[in-house]
Amino acid sequence: MSIELTGIILKGRYCIVDQIGSGGEGRMYLARDLELGIFRAVKELPISNRREAGLLRLLEHPALPKMIDYAEREEFCYIIMEYIRGKSLEDLLKTDRTFSLEEILKITDTVLKVLDYLHSRKPAVFYGDLKPDNLMMTSAGTLYLVDFGSATFEYQQRSHKLECKGTRGFAAPEQYHGVVDQASDFYCLGKTLERLCGRGKWIYILRCPYFGKFIFKCCRPEAGKRWKNAAEASEFLNNIHPLKLRLRSALVPLAAAVLMLAVVVSSGGRMQKTLPELSKVLTVITQEYYGFAYQSGNPVFQARVYAQAEARLQRLLKQYHTPKEEIRILELLAYNGELADHADRAELYYRQLLTYEPEYERGYLEYGRFLCRQARYQESRAVYRQWQNNISEKSAQKEGAYSDEWKKWKKEILPVIGRNTSGS
Repeated sequence: MSIELTGIILKGRYCIVDQIGSGGEGRMYLARDLELGIFRAVKELPISNRREAGLLRLLEHPALPKMIDYAEREEFCYIIMEYIRGKSLEDLLKTDRTFSLEEILKITDTVLKVLDYLHSRKPAVFYGDLKPDNLMMTSAGTLYLVDFGSATFEYQQRSHKLECKGTRGFAAPEQYHGVVDQASDFYCLGKTLERLCGRGKWIYILRCPYFGKFIFKCCRPEAGKRWKNAAEASEFLNNIHPLKLRLRSALVPLAAAVLMLAVVVSSGGRMQKTLPELSKVLTVITQEYYGFAYQSGNPVFQARVYAQAEARLQRLLKQYHTPKEEIRILELLAYNGELADHADRAELYYRQLLTYEPEYERGYLEYGRFLCRQARYQESRAVYRQWQNNISEKSAQKEGAYSDEWKKWKKEILPVIGRNTSGS
């Protein structure tokens, strides 16, 4: 169990002053280097995650914090790094900070240079979790990419098959299959740029249509249609020249017209209306399963029902955006995939559901059941163990925390796993 480190001296040199951050897999502390009299950042991780230290030790780039030293203490390891005085871009956005198009292009250029460096290593390094939270900016405007907890070497890209180590809303589709490569980093970059643009995205695109094209190519669902490498993306970026409009009065009406056109086009030529209650829309879709034609067992008709249901549910996923709504739609997509005997597709949706923890506490339970139904008992056991590890110490200490889920695992899944793996 992690303890308060304030006052602790690591390696007889680094005195912990204060905790300055937490989240993900560890905590971040501020420490004073007693020999040099300067501050350092110290990242605390479970010792099982010390691979991050091994990776950082091999990296050296102006936009990456330097790893200074390394220490181990009981069941934790500590990465001592250069201390960066600044704020993450996400923190800046939360203070209503807006970024000009020129600033965003400069940020993009810096990130592409870092990605080019990482992807050109031997073996290549894939960052895997690019987002505004992991981009730090100093008061002088210098940008740093921080937190390599999700980064992997090229040969490790398929080593985490049970989880998506990226962040929901930024992770590429293939990351939900446990795959991370350079195309995934470009997708995360595109989503990061959209976040930096905020509500002014269309105004930026109006000033610079090629910037819109750059984001569009980053965010293509098909990995093969994104940028081939950072050099290609940088070459395109360097040819982007925003329009310099003097009169704001000329830009605002034009932007309003473009936004109005976008609304009309996206709603099929009609003004967009308030969305109906999701449960009513889902009832219309699911009632096909209870009709006589489907229940009669006609495989051709059933296949048509499955295909139509998936298409309609996918459209709903683009329209309804609260976590509760997305979870319900993804559940139905997963069940529909199983009924259609498309296990690979169903698994994709189950893995996406795992990213909704803690709002969706049944995620691991449902995924474990699915793996059992697929006779993948060892993997189901691994999911169970991962679910146990993801329970926070604070939640685990609460009376009755997760008791219902625990009982379901004990009663429904573990006996099945035990019977089918007893000889392995």
